[in-house]
Amino acid sequence: MILPIPAPRFALNQQQIRSMENELPTASKPTAIETVQTEMKRRILSFELAPDERLHVDNLRREFDVSTATMREALSRLLIDNLVVSERQRGFFVRGLNTADFRNISEARLVVESSALRSSLEKRDDQWEAELFAAYRLLKLVEDRILDGDDDKLLNEWHQRNANFHDCLVQNCNNNWLIGFCRQLHEHSSRYLRLSMLKNRKHRDVRKEHAAIFNAAIDGDVEECVRLVESHISIPVADVERYLPKSAEEFAVRVNRVS
Repeated sequence: MILPIPAPRFALNQQQIRSMENELPTASKPTAIETVQTEMKRRILSFELAPDERLHVDNLRREFDVSTATMREALSRLLIDNLVVSERQRGFFVRGLNTADFRNISEARLVVESSALRSSLEKRDDQWEAELFAAYRLLKLVEDRILDGDDDKLLNEWHQRNANFHDCLVQNCNNNWLIGFCRQLHEHSSRYLRLSMLKNRKHRDVRKEHAAIFNAAIDGDVEECVRLVESHISIPVADVERYLPKSAEEFAVRVNRVS
C-alpha cells in the first residue's frame, strides 16, 4: 500500500508566497539628497557652475524642489568631496582653481595611482583585460573625433571615458580605499584638464599617451606602465600653469559662458 505523503507542517499558501516575493530587496532608488548631490557635482565638473561661484541655498532648493535641509545636506556632502567650500556667514561656494592646488593634486595622484596601478597589474586576469580593452576602445573612438576636429561638445564624453579608462587600470588592485582616492583625485584633476584642453588641445597627443599606457598594461610590463602613467599625470602641470584663466571674465570666455 502506498502511503500518502504528509503535507509540510509549515506550508505557505499562494497569498503568503506573493507577499514574501514583494518583500524581497530590490535596487534602491536614489534619495532626494543623492539626486541633488549628483546633479550639483555634474554641474561643477562641467563648469556649468563656475569656480568660486556662490551657491544660494534658497534658489537651489526651489530649483530642485527640495527642502532647505535636503539642499544643505547635499552641499555638505560636496564639502566632503572638496568640490564645495563653506565660509562662515557667507554660505557655500564652488571650490576655486589655482596652480598650487593642481600641483598638489598631481603629486597626490603620483603617489596613490602608482601604488594602485602596480597592485592592479600584478593581479591582472582575463576579466580585467577584457574590461580594460573595452574602456580603451571607447576612449580612443571619442579622442579620434575630438583631436581630429573642433567639436568641444564632445569634451564631456571624453572626460567620462577617460575617467573610466583610468578607473579600469587600477580596478584590479581590489582595494576600495585606493580606488576611491584615485577616483576623487582624478575628478579634481579633470576640472583643470578641461580648461587646458580647451586652450591647448592641438599641442598634446593624449591618444599616443593612452595607447602606450594601454599596451604596457596589456603586456604586463608593470614598471613601464607605471612610468607612463606618472608621465601622463605630470605633463599637464606646466600647461595648466600657463593656461589657467586669470580672471572670471577670461574663464567665462574659455568655457563659452559668454559670447
